Amino acid sequence: MQAGITLGWTSPILPYLTSAESFLPELSVNQISWITSLLVLGAIVGAVPAGKIADRIGRKWAILLTAVPFTTCWLTLLTAENIVSIYVARFIGGIGTGAACVLVPVYVGEIAQASIRGALGAFFPLLFSSGIMFSYVAGAYCSYVAFNIACCAMLVPFVLSVPFMPESPLWLVQKGRKIQAAKVLTILRGSHYDVPGEIAVLQDDVDRMANASGGLKDLAGTKAGRRAAVTCIGLMFFQQLSGVDAILFYTVSIFQAANSTIDPFLATIVIGFTEVVMTIFVAIVIDRFGRKPLLVISGTIMTLCLSVLGYCFKLKDEGSDVSSFGWLPLTSLALFNVVFSIGYGSLPFTVISEIFPPETKGVASSLSIVVHWCLVFAVTKLFPTMEDRMGQAATFWTFSCFTAVSVFFAYFVVPETKGKTLQEIQSKLKRRQKSKTECQVEPV
Repeated sequence: MQAGITLGWTSPILPYLTSAESFLPELSVNQISWITSLLVLGAIVGAVPAGKIADRIGRKWAILLTAVPFTTCWLTLLTAENIVSIYVARFIGGIGTGAACVLVPVYVGEIAQASIRGALGAFFPLLFSSGIMFSYVAGAYCSYVAFNIACCAMLVPFVLSVPFMPESPLWLVQKGRKIQAAKVLTILRGSHYDVPGEIAVLQDDVDRMANASGGLKDLAGTKAGRRAAVTCIGLMFFQQLSGVDAILFYTVSIFQAANSTIDPFLATIVIGFTEVVMTIFVAIVIDRFGRKPLLVISGTIMTLCLSVLGYCFKLKDEGSDVSSFGWLPLTSLALFNVVFSIGYGSLPFTVISEIFPPETKGVASSLSIVVHWCLVFAVTKLFPTMEDRMGQAATFWTFSCFTAVSVFFAYFVVPETKGKTLQEIQSKLKRRQKSKTECQVEPV
């Protein structure tokens, strides 16, 4: 949730920082873009070592460590007196965000049963979206200082609850702590579960990990590793080239530029709320409909929404009267967030948590998240320039072209992992799929 709060911080705060009431002098377009994109550079720095740290000290305590950069970020923003302080705070907050995006999906994938792994994996994007929603609401109605205090206060329940979380059973077996792993599995699975059987499976994974270095060579050296890497990097590529983070960072500004008849701050809250609701929907249906069908539906409708939004800006730029359909930008962005949430918003993180073998999961997850944040940096840094040079209509049409290609990628490349154990997924990746286009839906 802290990652989402940090990401959504700019949407309500940038209008304040660029207003006459701001404690900063007038900001240039370049300075504004650095406020948004420095978070992303920090996320890259945080993502790189996160997997190795988790392998050394455990998933649970590595997750707790992310509270340090988050706390530093909010305290720096509270005491900021110039643009440099805001730059530093955003970069440090990004370190925590990048680390959290690596650690949480891996942790969830290792503690969940196959039958509910998709639903539990959807809790990460759900809380991420809830954090963005929190920023939209609190930022719209609180002062700058009160808003940052509220963001910092949200760390308290996180820090207090982490010590009560169970450690990853796989990590415990890897460290030779089988008795503790058995206790954790009994808590997670119930007293009637075949705990010794799962311990044996985990031990097989650990034995295989002992014969591998867990580096990029192991990842690229197997067919399963290469297919998993292509799948996850491709999903991250199309997730970000949909322009979603540019929209999240600049939501209020987009509505102001579109001359929407709806209050920009209220419209932004509506966008955040729809994303939270749809992420809950994903948690319910992901293990019934599977990953592939949801990705195809998501990419198809996102293409339509971005095309319509681009057309609205085209009419505005031509001087047409857009007051009669001032509701259309909100409708397009709300629907975009809905379909993004049910597919490319949540599923890439779920796939990361389940598609890599244990021996390369740490480095592979870090690699995927680094690619993710590099693309976020490129999109958010270039978005103001694209709007200025190409125009807003062409910018959103460019994003729609990428979402159109994402439909074919999901249909032909992404393997279906619904209901499969981590071992079954690896076996599937090692052989050719009998049908690359199979999209099974579990009957109600």
